[in-house]
Amino acid sequence: MFQHCLRSCLILLCLTSAVHGQAPATLLDSVNSIPGWKASGESETFNESNLDHFDVKLASILRIYGTEGVTAQAWQSPAGQIRATLFQLSDASAAYGFFTNRRRTEGASSSSFSAGAESFESRGAYYFWQSKYVVRLTGERASVVTASETLTRNILGRSQRPAISNRLPTSNLIPGSEEYILAASNIEKAEGIEPSELGFDSSAEAASADYRINGKSVRLLLMLYPTQQLAKKYADQLNTTSPHLAESRKRIGPLLAIAYNTSDSSAIQTLLDQVHYASKVTWNEPQPGLGLGPIIVTVFTFIGLLLAACVFVGFGLGGARVLMKSFYPNRVFDRPEDVEFIQLKLDQGLTRKDLDK
Repeated sequence: MFQHCLRSCLILLCLTSAVHGQAPATLLDSVNSIPGWKASGESETFNESNLDHFDVKLASILRIYGTEGVTAQAWQSPAGQIRATLFQLSDASAAYGFFTNRRRTEGASSSSFSAGAESFESRGAYYFWQSKYVVRLTGERASVVTASETLTRNILGRSQRPAISNRLPTSNLIPGSEEYILAASNIEKAEGIEPSELGFDSSAEAASADYRINGKSVRLLLMLYPTQQLAKKYADQLNTTSPHLAESRKRIGPLLAIAYNTSDSSAIQTLLDQVHYASKVTWNEPQPGLGLGPIIVTVFTFIGLLLAACVFVGFGLGGARVLMKSFYPNRVFDRPEDVEFIQLKLDQGLTRKDLDK
């Protein structure tokens, strides 16, 4: 049993270290091993120090979400040239945020391309998100499909979306419009919304998506704050600056929902009614503190109870013996053939015995 437990722990440790220590070079090697594929030159690697040399605009977005590096490599496949860019983010949530930012910015089009946890195609570029990686592929489609399948099999780790993104209503949602946001610069300005005043400097995070209700397109912005007090503070600020749009906002606990891009009040109300928030609270009563006095009283109470029990048992056994000897002499106790106790016989006379010399 112990060996099985030890083996399971070692396997978990190996898998955990593999996920956290998985390098882009390992993923590139998996593509290099495809029969007939040959790397075109050395791979390019960019980190925090030279990220601007890769792409100035993308560098600022990557820094917002938290990047560990960017690696680019080109191959010559039997079907043609292909290039892959691996964006390695700090965790799966950050990678999902960068992926949704690219999907919304580049205007993803409907496509049969499918890879990783989520994917999209835009202007000849193919993107997919899996675990802490966002992969961009360009080139001949057949080669892109082959490379994406290989990379998907070799990327380790869970592809878990941020908690705030999972709170977006699913009814009437326009697929592919979701976005995870960590900075005011990634929110479009709209009537009644000033992104710089939404509280991102107070560790807020947001998720947004488009919905189609009654033939109208509505954009929903969900803001999640660290505390309910912060959510109330920023909700009150919005109500002060634009009181005429108070009906397009809804606060539940630390969650603030804002609907915009439409003047249809019924569509706004229908969307806001789908926003819910429930929190679970576990209350643990504090343990009573015991001082020296209560401890001493408790100890002596148990000692007294033990002494009382001993006295009760002693008198019970002694009384039973006296009664049996009174009613049944020499029948139960003190029978001549069976001596139960060693008797000192102090009432007998002294018998002197002289030793022979």
